[in-house]
Amino acid sequence: RPSYMLNKKVAKDGSVLKVTDATGIEHTTASYKKYMQKHIISDLKETVCRVSESQFDESSNTQIPYAQYELPDGKTIDVGTERFKACEIMFQPSLLEAERCSLFGVGAVSELQALHDCISESVGKCDSDIKKDLYQSVIVTGGNTLFPGFKERVERELSESVSLLKVKIISPVATTERKFSVWIGGSILASLGSFQQMWISKKQYQEEGAKSSIPSALKHKSVGWNLTESSYTGNDLGWHGSRGIRPTELLARGHGAP
Repeated sequence: RPSYMLNKKVAKDGSVLKVTDATGIEHTTASYKKYMQKHIISDLKETVCRVSESQFDESSNTQIPYAQYELPDGKTIDVGTERFKACEIMFQPSLLEAERCSLFGVGAVSELQALHDCISESVGKCDSDIKKDLYQSVIVTGGNTLFPGFKERVERELSESVSLLKVKIISPVATTERKFSVWIGGSILASLGSFQQMWISKKQYQEEGAKSSIPSALKHKSVGWNLTESSYTGNDLGWHGSRGIRPTELLARGHGAP
C-alpha cells in the first residue's frame, strides 16, 4: 500500500516498530492511489533493476544474488532474476508475454524491435557516407539509460551487429543531465535567435507533415535516442513508435536533445 495510507512508528535506528492504517483519507481518489502505487513500482525499478552484460538467460542465471527492497509498510521483498528480465525486454522483445503486448500498443510480440535493431535500421536509412560518423555518435539520454550496464550493453549489441564499423555511445555522466537532456537541450535550442528560422507554419505542416523538416535534419552527423521512463510505450517527446524507439528529429540535428 502507498505510504499515505499508513501511519508508521519508527525507532531511532530507522526500523519500523508499528504500522497502522492512516485516517482522514476517505476523500482520496482512486486515481491518486493508482498514481502512488505506480510511484512505488518506479522506485522499485530504479533501485534494483539493471541491464545484463550479454543476452540474459534465466535458466543459466539461477544463482544471481537477490536484491532487497523495502516497501512503504516496512516489509522487505527479495528481487531475483526479475530485476534483469525487466530491462532485457529492451534487447529481447520476444521475452514479453503475449497478453502484455497491448501495453506497448501492438498486437503481437513480433511487431516489437530490439533497441539495437532500431538504431541499426535508422542509421541504415541514412546516406552511406555518414553512416560511419553516425555509429560513432550515438547519443543516449533519458530515464531508462540510467540503468546500470545500459550504455555498455547497447555498445556491445551494436558492435556485434555492425562488426565492420566502430561504435561509440555518448551519454552525459551526470545523472540529472542524462535524465533531462531532452528538456535541457530543447530549452537551449528554443532560446536561440536562429530557432525561428527552423519553424514551419501550421499550414505547411498540415499540407506536408513532419517530412518537410526531416531532410535538413539528416544533413548533420549526429544521431541519438531518448529513452525515457516510458520509452517502450512511446508516450514521451521524440519520434517514438510502437515498434521501438526511433531517433528524434532534433537529436538527429546534432543539438543533443529531441
